[in-house]
Amino acid sequence: MRVLESRILSKSPRVVEDLLEFADGSRRKYVYFNFFGKAVAIAAFTEDNKMILTRQYRHPMGKVITDMPAGGMQEGETPEQAALRELEEETGYTAEKLEWIGRFNWAPGGMGPATVEIFFTRSLKLKRSFDPNEIVNNEFVDFNEVLNRVLRGEYVDSALVIATLLVHTKKLIQLNELY
Repeated sequence: MRVLESRILSKSPRVVEDLLEFADGSRRKYVYFNFFGKAVAIAAFTEDNKMILTRQYRHPMGKVITDMPAGGMQEGETPEQAALRELEEETGYTAEKLEWIGRFNWAPGGMGPATVEIFFTRSLKLKRSFDPNEIVNNEFVDFNEVLNRVLRGEYVDSALVIATLLVHTKKLIQLNELY
Protein backbone atom coordinates (compact mmCIF):
# COMPACT_ATOMS: atom_id res chain seq x y z
CA MET A 1 0.00 0.00 0.00
CA ARG A 2 1.27 3.48 -0.94
CA VAL A 3 0.03 6.95 -0.14
CA LEU A 4 -0.28 8.75 -3.48
CA GLU A 5 -1.71 12.02 -2.18
CA SER A 6 -2.46 13.52 1.19
CA ARG A 7 -4.41 16.67 1.92
CA ILE A 8 -5.69 18.37 5.04
CA LEU A 9 -9.45 18.86 4.97
CA SER A 10 -9.65 20.64 8.33
CA LYS A 11 -7.01 22.00 10.72
CA SER A 12 -9.05 21.94 13.91
CA PRO A 13 -9.86 19.18 14.37
CA ARG A 14 -7.20 17.97 11.97
CA VAL A 15 -8.89 15.84 9.30
CA VAL A 16 -6.78 14.28 6.54
CA GLU A 17 -7.76 12.63 3.27
CA ASP A 18 -5.22 10.25 1.74
CA LEU A 19 -5.39 8.60 -1.68
CA LEU A 20 -4.10 5.05 -1.22
CA GLU A 21 -2.89 2.63 -3.88
CA PHE A 22 -3.03 -1.07 -3.00
CA ALA A 23 -0.85 -3.94 -4.28
CA ASP A 24 -3.45 -4.89 -6.91
CA GLY A 25 -3.36 -1.34 -8.34
CA SER A 26 -6.72 -0.31 -6.95
CA ARG A 27 -7.06 3.12 -5.37
CA ARG A 28 -9.17 4.30 -2.49
CA LYS A 29 -9.59 7.49 -0.50
CA TYR A 30 -9.20 7.24 3.27
CA VAL A 31 -10.36 10.06 5.57
CA TYR A 32 -9.30 10.16 9.21
CA PHE A 33 -8.66 12.40 12.21
CA ASN A 34 -4.95 12.98 12.57
CA PHE A 35 -4.54 13.06 16.34
CA PHE A 36 -0.87 13.06 17.27
CA GLY A 37 -1.53 12.93 20.99
CA LYS A 38 -0.53 10.71 23.80
CA ALA A 39 -2.68 10.07 26.82
CA VAL A 40 -2.48 8.31 30.16
CA ALA A 41 -4.90 6.35 32.33
CA ILE A 42 -4.46 5.32 35.95
CA ALA A 43 -5.86 2.18 37.57
CA ALA A 44 -5.73 3.51 41.13
CA PHE A 45 -6.60 1.30 44.10
CA THR A 46 -6.95 1.59 47.84
CA GLU A 47 -5.28 -0.99 50.06
CA ASP A 48 -8.63 -2.80 50.43
CA ASN A 49 -8.93 -3.44 46.64
CA LYS A 50 -11.30 -0.59 45.82
CA MET A 51 -10.69 1.07 42.45
CA ILE A 52 -11.26 4.82 42.20
CA LEU A 53 -13.57 5.53 39.28
CA THR A 54 -14.81 8.82 37.90
CA ARG A 55 -18.22 9.72 36.50
CA GLN A 56 -18.14 12.25 33.68
CA TYR A 57 -20.55 13.62 31.12
CA ARG A 58 -19.44 12.53 27.64
CA HIS A 59 -21.24 14.67 25.11
CA PRO A 60 -20.82 12.37 22.05
CA MET A 61 -22.65 9.69 24.07
CA GLY A 62 -25.12 12.15 25.55
CA LYS A 63 -24.76 10.79 29.06
CA VAL A 64 -22.65 10.44 32.17
CA ILE A 65 -20.40 7.37 32.04
CA THR A 66 -18.08 5.63 34.46
CA ASP A 67 -14.43 5.80 33.57
CA MET A 68 -11.10 6.12 35.32
CA PRO A 69 -8.67 8.98 35.87
CA ALA A 70 -7.17 9.71 32.45
CA GLY A 71 -6.25 12.49 30.09
CA GLY A 72 -3.81 13.90 27.58
CA MET A 73 -0.14 14.52 28.08
CA GLN A 74 1.02 18.13 28.01
CA GLU A 75 4.10 19.41 26.19
CA GLY A 76 7.25 18.37 28.04
CA GLU A 77 5.55 15.93 30.43
CA THR A 78 6.64 12.36 30.90
CA PRO A 79 3.85 9.77 30.96
CA GLU A 80 4.36 9.38 34.73
CA GLN A 81 4.08 13.14 35.33
CA ALA A 82 0.91 13.29 33.23
CA ALA A 83 -0.57 10.33 35.11
CA LEU A 84 0.06 11.96 38.49
CA ARG A 85 -1.37 15.29 37.28
CA GLU A 86 -4.51 13.67 35.87
CA LEU A 87 -4.98 11.55 39.01
CA GLU A 88 -4.84 14.66 41.19
CA GLU A 89 -7.04 16.80 38.91
CA GLU A 90 -9.74 14.17 38.60
CA THR A 91 -9.72 12.62 42.07
CA GLY A 92 -7.81 14.89 44.45
CA TYR A 93 -5.43 11.98 45.15
CA THR A 94 -1.76 11.57 44.39
CA ALA A 95 0.37 8.42 44.44
CA GLU A 96 3.82 7.65 45.79
CA LYS A 97 4.49 4.99 43.19
CA LEU A 98 3.21 4.27 39.68
CA GLU A 99 3.76 1.06 37.75
CA TRP A 100 3.38 1.02 33.96
CA ILE A 101 1.17 -1.95 32.99
CA GLY A 102 0.39 -1.50 29.31
CA ARG A 103 -0.60 0.67 26.36
CA PHE A 104 -3.14 0.72 23.59
CA ASN A 105 -4.18 2.86 20.65
CA TRP A 106 -7.83 3.79 21.10
CA ALA A 107 -8.69 4.28 17.43
CA PRO A 108 -5.97 2.94 15.11
CA GLY A 109 -8.24 3.02 12.07
CA GLY A 110 -9.52 6.54 12.37
CA MET A 111 -7.54 8.71 14.77
CA GLY A 112 -3.89 8.34 13.87
CA PRO A 113 -1.38 7.62 16.63
CA ALA A 114 -3.53 8.05 19.75
CA THR A 115 -1.61 6.00 22.31
CA VAL A 116 -2.74 5.60 25.91
CA GLU A 117 -0.16 4.56 28.53
CA ILE A 118 -1.78 2.72 31.46
CA PHE A 119 -0.43 2.92 35.00
CA PHE A 120 -1.29 1.08 38.23
CA THR A 121 -1.02 2.27 41.82
CA ARG A 122 -2.03 1.19 45.30
CA SER A 123 -0.29 4.09 47.06
CA LEU A 124 -3.09 6.68 47.04
CA LYS A 125 -2.83 9.74 49.27
CA LEU A 126 -5.54 12.41 49.47
CA LYS A 127 -4.07 15.78 48.50
CA ARG A 128 -7.06 18.01 47.74
CA SER A 129 -10.60 17.83 46.37
CA PHE A 130 -11.13 16.99 42.70
CA ASP A 131 -12.00 19.57 40.06
CA PRO A 132 -15.85 19.66 39.90
CA ASN A 133 -15.66 21.21 36.42
CA GLU A 134 -14.18 17.97 35.08
CA ILE A 135 -15.89 15.28 37.10
CA VAL A 136 -19.46 14.65 38.25
CA ASN A 137 -18.21 12.51 41.13
CA ASN A 138 -15.77 9.83 42.21
CA GLU A 139 -16.59 6.44 43.58
CA PHE A 140 -14.58 3.63 45.11
CA VAL A 141 -15.74 0.27 43.77
CA ASP A 142 -14.49 -3.14 44.89
CA PHE A 143 -12.35 -4.66 42.14
CA ASN A 144 -14.54 -7.79 42.00
CA GLU A 145 -17.50 -5.58 41.09
CA VAL A 146 -15.47 -3.59 38.54
CA LEU A 147 -14.37 -6.82 36.86
CA ASN A 148 -17.93 -8.18 36.87
CA ARG A 149 -19.28 -4.97 35.31
CA VAL A 150 -16.58 -5.09 32.62
CA LEU A 151 -17.39 -8.72 31.83
CA ARG A 152 -21.13 -7.90 31.64
CA GLY A 153 -20.45 -4.99 29.26
CA GLU A 154 -21.73 -2.36 31.69
CA TYR A 155 -18.62 -0.16 31.40
CA VAL A 156 -18.00 1.25 27.92
CA ASP A 157 -14.84 3.31 28.42
CA SER A 158 -12.03 1.52 26.58
CA ALA A 159 -9.29 2.58 29.03
CA LEU A 160 -11.31 1.27 31.98
CA VAL A 161 -12.07 -2.04 30.25
CA ILE A 162 -8.47 -2.59 29.12
CA ALA A 163 -6.94 -1.52 32.46
CA THR A 164 -9.31 -3.79 34.39
CA LEU A 165 -8.41 -6.78 32.22
CA LEU A 166 -4.68 -5.98 32.53
CA VAL A 167 -4.91 -5.69 36.33
CA HIS A 168 -6.80 -9.01 36.48
CA THR A 169 -4.53 -10.85 34.02
CA LYS A 170 -1.36 -9.63 35.72
CA LYS A 171 -2.86 -10.53 39.12
CA LEU A 172 -2.09 -7.08 40.54
CA ILE A 173 -5.22 -7.24 42.70
CA GLN A 174 -6.39 -10.46 44.27
CA LEU A 175 -10.09 -11.15 43.97
CA ASN A 176 -11.98 -11.42 47.23
CA GLU A 177 -14.29 -14.14 46.00
CA LEU A 178 -15.30 -15.97 42.87
CA TYR A 179 -16.69 -13.70 40.21
